[in-house]
Amino acid sequence: MEYVVSYTIRIVLVYLFTYICARILTKKAIAQMSAYEFAGLMILANVAAEPLVDKIVIKSIYGTGVLVLLMFISAKLSLINKLTPIMEHTPLVIVNKGKIQMDNLKYLGLSLNQFMGLLRQQGYSDVNVLDMVIMEPQGNLSVFPTGDRQPVTLKDINIKSQDSGFTIPLIMDGKIIHINLQHIHKDKSWLFEELEKQGIDDFKNQVVLAAIDSSGKLIISKNKA
Repeated sequence: MEYVVSYTIRIVLVYLFTYICARILTKKAIAQMSAYEFAGLMILANVAAEPLVDKIVIKSIYGTGVLVLLMFISAKLSLINKLTPIMEHTPLVIVNKGKIQMDNLKYLGLSLNQFMGLLRQQGYSDVNVLDMVIMEPQGNLSVFPTGDRQPVTLKDINIKSQDSGFTIPLIMDGKIIHINLQHIHKDKSWLFEELEKQGIDDFKNQVVLAAIDSSGKLIISKNKA
């Protein structure tokens, strides 16, 4: 029983410490990570798990700390322009004036079939209508169609548009998001008044989501239960 409790505590400590380090290191998705970030996280998983085997927690903490420091230094070095090509991938032109740059495609390790699949995900199937396609350092494709294939905007046809802005959630799952209330310079009294106007007297049980749009209107999604 004592072994089970000890092992469980080690698991919890390793999990919490690894989670904190991962939050410190990066907010990027796996596909957006640079090489040094991905390598660091791969090693981090092994180092952090050592106490589950040899019971020496302090060694894992020290090793993880060193890894975090190395990745932090690498991130700072990558900001220096001269070192960027060494620390990170650089943008690479794959299509130029409708012509596929096969040498660059081979350099990336992409087959023509894979590239065309990525291109179709961007809504294009014919490279002849593309002015330029660039593989970005994060692994995403930036596609630039030729001038006559550019999408028409409201400005092109002289139509003025209103700024739709974005909605800010004020209540989620029956809980008030106070920091967002402060952001729009409102308080709970104002929120309760707006809820009452829409027939809400028990927001904790009646409201799944309440958000304010750019015009100041409170949009409410009610609980169907």
